[in-house]
Amino acid sequence: MEVIQVLIVVFALFALSRAFLRFKDNKLTKNEFIFWALIWVFAIVISFIPNTLGAVSKWLGIGRGADLIIYVSIIIIFYLVFRLYVKLESAEKEITSVVRKIAIHGNDKKKK
Repeated sequence: MEVIQVLIVVFALFALSRAFLRFKDNKLTKNEFIFWALIWVFAIVISFIPNTLGAVSKWLGIGRGADLIIYVSIIIIFYLVFRLYVKLESAEKEITSVVRKIAIHGNDKKKK
């Protein structure tokens, strides 16, 4: 087993344990936990059988397995950034709504 394989497995197990702890603390939903668990388990499996990734990349018309990992990683990162953007916009709208309600009710109390 190569050093890089050991490092990938150790890091993936660490990340998987963090995801599990967040799930137990109700900071991750079941679907979010499954998403992260699949990513880290996939990383572990690919570190043990890297030739499979090369075969899949060739089947998809991509030169190397490493290129496939980069492409998929970029797609996942864009997806996660999009989800963060949507959550941020939602939180911003909620904050604006709460501030407006507080401002309106605050003015009502001062007039009485």
